[in-house]
Amino acid sequence: MYIPSSGFKKAVLKLLGAHIGKNVYFGPGSLVLSNDYNSVHIEDNVFVAPGALINVNKFTVGENSHLGYQCLMVGESLKIGSRCNISNRTFIECSYSPILIEDDVTIGGCAMISTHDGSYRQAYGLEMKAAPIKIRSNAFIGNNAIILPGIEIGRKAIVGAGAVVTKNAVANSVICGVPANKIRTMESSNENITCN
Repeated sequence: MYIPSSGFKKAVLKLLGAHIGKNVYFGPGSLVLSNDYNSVHIEDNVFVAPGALINVNKFTVGENSHLGYQCLMVGESLKIGSRCNISNRTFIECSYSPILIEDDVTIGGCAMISTHDGSYRQAYGLEMKAAPIKIRSNAFIGNNAIILPGIEIGRKAIVGAGAVVTKNAVANSVICGVPANKIRTMESSNENITCN
């Protein structure tokens, strides 16, 4: 269903039962779908960029957050905190387990976050594995990073661009590579970071 106007989208979502805060903007071509609109909560001053698609049954996004151009969010349960920046073309899948993204998190463009390991396992007669993902406050996920099922990214942790995260990142750590490994611990916010 294409609804051109941000104001009209807000009105339709409210009629369907969603909570939409003040000063929420829906860009052209953006869409919010749910099987339970009463479980959709979009707080004040949220910007949903053009082409963003949110198809999550239990969806919450905190105030002053930004959902980037053509980002895709699908599944059952996704909670995004306040002052988060989900960049362009980020893919977040929570079909089999919930995802929690705490306050002040930045996720770079084209990052992929998925709670399951894909259906390839079923082709070999194996059970698909799924587990929740938690990204703690003030974490930074670089462009094109991949976060695998069951991962927790600690508070103020930094995930380098293009990293494939296969194990938890502790608070204040910097992880890079394929698979991602810890390269250092951040002692202060004034440090310069390079992944070599």
